[in-house]
Amino acid sequence: MSVLDKYRLELHWESVSYNRDDVAVLKGAYFSGPALKDAEELRQEDQLTLDMTAQHWIFASMGDFYHAILYWKGIAYQGNKIILKEAWIKGKYINSLEKLENQDWVLIDCKEHDTKRMYGRKGRKIAPGVYETRYTHALAYRSEVHRPDKEAKY
Repeated sequence: MSVLDKYRLELHWESVSYNRDDVAVLKGAYFSGPALKDAEELRQEDQLTLDMTAQHWIFASMGDFYHAILYWKGIAYQGNKIILKEAWIKGKYINSLEKLENQDWVLIDCKEHDTKRMYGRKGRKIAPGVYETRYTHALAYRSEVHRPDKEAKY
């Protein structure tokens, strides 16, 4: 997956454990990358949908997409990183293709979520001079699991 540097976000972790079939718990997880320069402040508890469908298209057609949801509770800004105090990834296929390993990381493309590109688009008028924001895409981030040597894992 090719990502413009401006929209590059990386999710790293120190260790990963599986306590359920559909959940991977990430210890020492953090976001890094150039996309953080323009990113809005994260909420203490939130989630992010990671769309890894393109990475797994070689498998037989699935009834749904390969989406996994990254959840977190508690964040801390530390230099050019955002530390996720508690983080886990949940998804139907999270344990069925190949397990994440401690050295793996996730490349996330934020291009489709650049709010500056959305300015000037008008949605439904809700008051004089006030328009509802319209997004023309689902809020899922194209993502890909990588090895430490920067190659795609699958």
